[in-house]
Amino acid sequence: MTQVVHDPSAAPGRTEAVASFPVDAGDPVFPGHYPGYPVLPGVYLIEYADRAVRAQPALAAGGPPVRLAAVERCRFLAPVYPGDVVTIALTAEDTEAGLRCTAKAATGRGPAADITLSYRREQAG
Repeated sequence: MTQVVHDPSAAPGRTEAVASFPVDAGDPVFPGHYPGYPVLPGVYLIEYADRAVRAQPALAAGGPPVRLAAVERCRFLAPVYPGDVVTIALTAEDTEAGLRCTAKAATGRGPAADITLSYRREQAG
């Protein structure tokens, strides 16, 4: 991850941020996904969204840890290629059980995925 820009002006209980992830053309996944037409597996976009959530200051500052509970929705809109930079625009809102996060993944060519993740707060002890 190259950067996470947190927006402190978001409403209480809401976090907005943008994170960028360079796609390493040397990643060993590319020769097999797909031979002759390398495309980043979609699960990487879900992972990038999760990493962007976990990099948020409110989560990193010692609050109750969260655990990814569900991928509520994931729609892949366009392929991501080796050498692309994926930008994740993230909105996270507190819920009774934890967090609900929406992430919009994009490359320089446009939207790549819409993802909704839910997180559960871990109990202390």
